[in-house]
Amino acid sequence: MVHRLVVYLIRHGETRSNVQRRYLGWRNEAMSEQGRKQVDFLKKRLPELSKIYASDLDRCSETASILFPSVETTEKLREYNFGDFDGWTYKELKERDDYKQWLTHMETVTPPNGESFVDFKDRVLRFADQILGYQRNLEEPIAFVTHGGVIRTILHQWSKESNSIWDWPIAPGEAYKILLEKEREQWILSQEEHITGS
Repeated sequence: MVHRLVVYLIRHGETRSNVQRRYLGWRNEAMSEQGRKQVDFLKKRLPELSKIYASDLDRCSETASILFPSVETTEKLREYNFGDFDGWTYKELKERDDYKQWLTHMETVTPPNGESFVDFKDRVLRFADQILGYQRNLEEPIAFVTHGGVIRTILHQWSKESNSIWDWPIAPGEAYKILLEKEREQWILSQEEHITGS
């Protein structure tokens, strides 16, 4: 018997830092007015869903509250913690040695006062697997309202063909609708639809 499950991966609406291309991890920045417009538009393209899990940071919890009537928030769906790099742009950081080291070896070098990529990936994927394991009624879709790095990490993990997390474009206010199939106790990405703003 093949088990199938539909999951929506939804990125929060735009923030000021997104526009300015600043690193935005655990810093709790709200959506901009443009971000709220993006989410209002996205709402027209999503079905009604009852099982919603969102990052507890304001930009995601607000996005989720606009889209759905009931949401469970969690720190497990937070963006990567950029530590001391949070709030700065590439141009502002590019001469720092610790930043150069991190850019070159992102999977093994941890930003000062930040989170290792291994810990980030483990946090996100453990939570996603836990939630999928709870699903008794596989006919009922679920949604994660979260951040770009989280969405890319999840898609890269579930896809058999993805070579990099950067294979998955996801702008603020966009989403993926994906179909998962369970093979030998592993969820595998079978189909995906990129729900964009145009």
